Amino acid sequence: MKLKTKAWLVSQGLLVITAVLIQLTFYREIKLGPLLGTTKRPYWEIISDRPPPIPEFIREKQLPPKLWDARLPLSLDEIRSANLVGHRRAHRRESGLRMSFYGGLLVNAIYMFGFHLVYYQIRKTLARATVNKHAST
Repeated sequence: MKLKTKAWLVSQGLLVITAVLIQLTFYREIKLGPLLGTTKRPYWEIISDRPPPIPEFIREKQLPPKLWDARLPLSLDEIRSANLVGHRRAHRRESGLRMSFYGGLLVNAIYMFGFHLVYYQIRKTLARATVNKHAST
């Protein structure tokens, strides 16, 4: 295996491990769903940003969204009066989970180009140094 391949695998492996640890930490901190009376959603449902199902008791009572939807931009008093504090926190953590997932993909893409560019520059510099060394002797 070439040195370039080994260096790429080790460095990319460290990036992926870091990204997985961040994702696990964010996902583990989510305790509830973003709507009143909903439970924690599956990971890929959160990442794909699918809207959570509206609980049956809310549909039956036809409550206004301010009383059950923690995703809405509500004031702190409205959140407290509707008992949505935990659900608001879950919504923020779901957003953080999505952002860190897409950020991890972006960082890996940037790193891929950066790695190959730096590796190319190092090889070019070493080749130039070798040519200069042989020319001076």
